[in-house]
Amino acid sequence: MKFQEVFDLISIPPYEFIENGLLLEPYEYFGKINEVLELRTKHILLYFNADVLMRVEFLYPGNILDFLKQKLEEMQGIELPEYMMLILRKDKKFSVLMYQNKKIIQNL
Repeated sequence: MKFQEVFDLISIPPYEFIENGLLLEPYEYFGKINEVLELRTKHILLYFNADVLMRVEFLYPGNILDFLKQKLEEMQGIELPEYMMLILRKDKKFSVLMYQNKKIIQNL
């Protein structure tokens, strides 16, 4: 895939899956950006449908949902994506800040 030539990405399993009728291909970003919202991320996952970026997930160690929510609320003058979620994984090892393309939601 040509994204690997432009960005620092590695394909991760499952190498493709269907969600709400769209074929998504997950990649992990391993480039120079490792801090988002003043916090170091553990993983940055990107999901593509063909050449279109459909979802981004920032995984942070531990339960920091309240901190992430506060940081997002403090942002002024920055247009945020239409659809964002804060998720605490069941094992509570990661807090996830996720935003995705509205096409995924529309296909529900």
